[in-house]
Amino acid sequence: MSDMSIDPSEPEIRVCHARTCRGRGSEIVLAEIEELGNLVDGLTVSETGCLGYCSQGPNAVVIKSGEGESDEERVHVRINSLEASARVVEDATGKKPALEEAPQEATERLACLRNLRAREHNRSVFRWNAALRGMEQEVRRMPGLIPDFLELLDLAGFSEGVGVANGKSLLPRISFLVSEILFLLCTKDLSFPSCQQEEQVSEIPSLCAKRAMPETISQYSQWSLEGVTPVSKFTAIYHLKSTDPKRGTPHPRGKGRVAVPITWHTTMLAEVGANDEGPLPWIERDYTPVSTAKMWEQGRCDMLVKIYHNGKATSWLRTHGNTLPTKVWLSKPMKTLQVPSLIAGDDGETGAFHSPASVLLLLAGTGVVALPQILQHRDPVNNLGISTARQNQLRVPIDALLSFREDDVLLLDKIAEYCREGEQRGLRHCTLLLTGPNTGGPQFDYVTPGCNGQTVEETVQNIGSAEVLRSRICSEIVAKAVERMPQPCRVVVSGPEGFNSAARDMLRAVVEKQQITVLAA
Repeated sequence: MSDMSIDPSEPEIRVCHARTCRGRGSEIVLAEIEELGNLVDGLTVSETGCLGYCSQGPNAVVIKSGEGESDEERVHVRINSLEASARVVEDATGKKPALEEAPQEATERLACLRNLRAREHNRSVFRWNAALRGMEQEVRRMPGLIPDFLELLDLAGFSEGVGVANGKSLLPRISFLVSEILFLLCTKDLSFPSCQQEEQVSEIPSLCAKRAMPETISQYSQWSLEGVTPVSKFTAIYHLKSTDPKRGTPHPRGKGRVAVPITWHTTMLAEVGANDEGPLPWIERDYTPVSTAKMWEQGRCDMLVKIYHNGKATSWLRTHGNTLPTKVWLSKPMKTLQVPSLIAGDDGETGAFHSPASVLLLLAGTGVVALPQILQHRDPVNNLGISTARQNQLRVPIDALLSFREDDVLLLDKIAEYCREGEQRGLRHCTLLLTGPNTGGPQFDYVTPGCNGQTVEETVQNIGSAEVLRSRICSEIVAKAVERMPQPCRVVVSGPEGFNSAARDMLRAVVEKQQITVLAA
């Protein structure tokens, strides 16, 4: 619904449509809420960008008109059922939707669509394990999904030329695994009444998870992990190389196609074996390289990764970093933000915010990876290997608020360099916010904090455009930073979940919501 049609007195529900929530079915959450809203009166439903609670998606925010100019906002997380959607509607309107009045056909259709949309999104971003999650149960209920199931297995590398024709005609052309799955599924009685048949179907995920990694995976290429450079006691830069021509490029061009300026990320497959994220022997994690797009095209990639004791993917990477070289699967590059608007995904935007007069970065922890990628658009020829129109080169003032644990300050040497380069090529102003140390045990306990033996304060003490504050981010610091920015200003927030949600709340008082882009670190 457009802003022109919104009654400001009506409560409004905005459903997050950022990448993580879309992967968990937020498009259907919006449809559910709209349909439930038909059972009550006076409700506006629309989509919005990231709300900062990525690990708890799908999410939505309820907005009610408050006293004076301020609005009351409440965020709802884990909206993963029709009942959860109903609670959001009840919070917004004060009226509990009568679910028994909702047509059963409609609720069943929405449940199926939620899974379908989540699967479609995961498929569009090459997350084959996430796309297959729970699909074996769906196939038991809806045998018509067998071709899609087989095609996804094929894309994941677990079949040989699977098509989408009748299941029986595929048998001569598929691998042993898919043949076994077809044997289990293509029976005369697809309701699986016997306990033995049901147990066999339930074993399908473990059949996949116990297999070795395939030789080829659609949209992925093999990289060799060649080195690890710790930059703090908890975080390291992982150096990878590849000669695989299927690795793609962040900026496809040629044959009449003009390169489109973007920031970008890649998905890494961590080969952890059987897992609860899907039936395949890996889990999928997104990373934003700190190296340039030009280096990717040359077959080199550097990734900044913080190692968590309970992190499945990072623990796997830490272990494999001890035995070099080792093989790592990375996806083709995918768009994170459009440039120069710095908006996420495919969300269109027009008007003043499309070409901002300045950019303010609020980054924390490994969210700092957004900094080099954005600044690389100051000099696209040398950094990206492409020519872009001058208006797309982010030749506007860029300031940064960077928050780190005092024992986990990342990319300090690069930050100092960006500050020295000044407004034309680097940062106009940078505030480093240092908080208390990490509570967990270090991963690289031999690393000395700081840069080249210097503390953070010593590293930037002679740089007039940089300052260090021993403080958490707060409303006063954010308001002061925003006040310095020429308008219209684009604000990009990226960090851990708690930082993102806090920063978003602080920004509400000083900028319009359309100015804010929130990314998960």
